[in-house]
Amino acid sequence: MKNKDMQNVLTESRNKLKIVFDSLQEEIVSINKTYHIVSANRAFQKNVGLSFGEIVGKSCFSNKSVLSSGCCKETEASLAKHVQKVFASGLPQNYLDIAKDKDGQTKYRRFSCLPIIDDDGKVFELVIVARDITERMQQSKKIKFLNKKLQDTVNQVQAKNEELKNTLETLKTTQAQILHSEKMASVGQLAAGVAHEINNPIGFVSSNLRTLSDYQNDINKLLEHYRQLIANLKGAAKDLPFYIGEKIDQIATLEKTIDIDFILDDVMNLVGESKDGTERIKKIVLDLKDFAHPGEDKIYAADINKGIESTLNVVWNEIKYKAVVTKDYRDLPLVECYPQQLNQVFANLLVNAAHAIEKQGEINIATRALDGKVEIKISDTGAGIPKENLSKIFDPFFTTKEVGKGTGLGLNISYKIIEGHNGTIDVESTVGKGTTFTIRIPISRVVV
Repeated sequence: MKNKDMQNVLTESRNKLKIVFDSLQEEIVSINKTYHIVSANRAFQKNVGLSFGEIVGKSCFSNKSVLSSGCCKETEASLAKHVQKVFASGLPQNYLDIAKDKDGQTKYRRFSCLPIIDDDGKVFELVIVARDITERMQQSKKIKFLNKKLQDTVNQVQAKNEELKNTLETLKTTQAQILHSEKMASVGQLAAGVAHEINNPIGFVSSNLRTLSDYQNDINKLLEHYRQLIANLKGAAKDLPFYIGEKIDQIATLEKTIDIDFILDDVMNLVGESKDGTERIKKIVLDLKDFAHPGEDKIYAADINKGIESTLNVVWNEIKYKAVVTKDYRDLPLVECYPQQLNQVFANLLVNAAHAIEKQGEINIATRALDGKVEIKISDTGAGIPKENLSKIFDPFFTTKEVGKGTGLGLNISYKIIEGHNGTIDVESTVGKGTTFTIRIPISRVVV
């Protein structure tokens, strides 16, 4: 190819390349080692407000440089520093420039300083490519802002959902406790009424038995005199009419037939047993009244051992066929508490212990004073609680009993009652060996 043809091809290629550069939105300018402009595309010309002829050969970095008309001093200084690095190292430099335009608006531009290397491997020119990414950065910021707002909204919704969930659980528990409290109040009123009604007949039965005992003592004295009289008459039978002697023999035979001595002794035994029975009934009635106390919700100093005993009497029917109860009561100080609430806890634990025993077993109750607290342990030799259920037994509505045999509220309410006394209730259990509940309640408490 001739030199003229070669020159034409090069010129044509250069023109095509210029057309491509001019069509780009990025600002492109090439400079030499003396920082003078060699070439620039149309986007650069538009930005600086000068024509191609006015740009070529002009200085890039000077008091009256071409760049000073297209960017602020900070941008020009930063660009000069990176250009120097390219000429010194031969390596390209890329950086993000953030600056204010003449209207005070923040502009973001991505600068790339690319070296042009000769055959000797030296940089003789470099190309500066500037891309305005302000809109993209603003969009990115908007997206980040919207994402943050969205995340904040999601977090708020999740927090509200969690709050609603907790509120719902609280409402469920409160509703269950209110229903249970109403039920217990009704049972308490009924128990108090029944106890009052039982007291009346028990009172006159007990009184009648005492009177009957006195009557029997009088009759025994009278019979003794009769027997002495019969003995005296029998000794003088020969001097008495025949029919009197015959009547004396009949009386002696009747005494022997009916075993009058046994009857006299047994009547007194029966009266004594009946009196013991009425005393026991009176004690059960008193325990029932102590356990119930409908509507009483006051704190006062109470004997915990006595409370357990009265509760044990009330629930004895649930226990007596299933377990032997052993007691280890230590001397306890009086405890400031709601006694009826604690009795409800003891009743729940004792009945649960009985239900945990399939056939025959043992329930042990132990109390002691410990470090300003009273400790109550209620243990059973029942089936035990599986390890996976131990953490859930105080949850409302959790139960391992068959449908219709348990509400799952007893232990939850017990937990709340002990918590309300500033105390603790813990459980230890081994499957097949039994369960122990340990309650600790402060002896003295501050009423808020």
